[in-house]
Amino acid sequence: MSLRPSSSVIRHACIVVAALGIPALASGTVMRHLKLVRSFPAADTVLAASPEKITIELSEAVELTGAKLTLAKEGGAPIALGALRREPTAPKVLRADVTTALSAGGYVVSWRTMSKDGHVVKGTFGFRVGAAK
Repeated sequence: MSLRPSSSVIRHACIVVAALGIPALASGTVMRHLKLVRSFPAADTVLAASPEKITIELSEAVELTGAKLTLAKEGGAPIALGALRREPTAPKVLRADVTTALSAGGYVVSWRTMSKDGHVVKGTFGFRVGAAK
């Protein structure tokens, strides 16, 4: 008596795995992670004047617990921002007010948050105030 499955059993098992796996991959339910969709200021932009706020929009609603948004002058110390909050009508958007006018130069925004599934996601982007370099 052989304990090895027949080739038809293996073929059917492969068909079942493919049938179940392909729709999951196509729908994005496998390995889907929170990511940055857009920001204000947008990455690598030049603003004529200091922004009043920094916002990031993410691909899914975010947890405010553990979320962080920081602003720093390129090569400099962090710049104080207002309290970080979620936009009431847009749960995918985090916002912090810029409480002091930014002088001309380059700035770096760093962000960090946690998705609903517990993954910590973070990133950075830069922008300039005043004339382009």
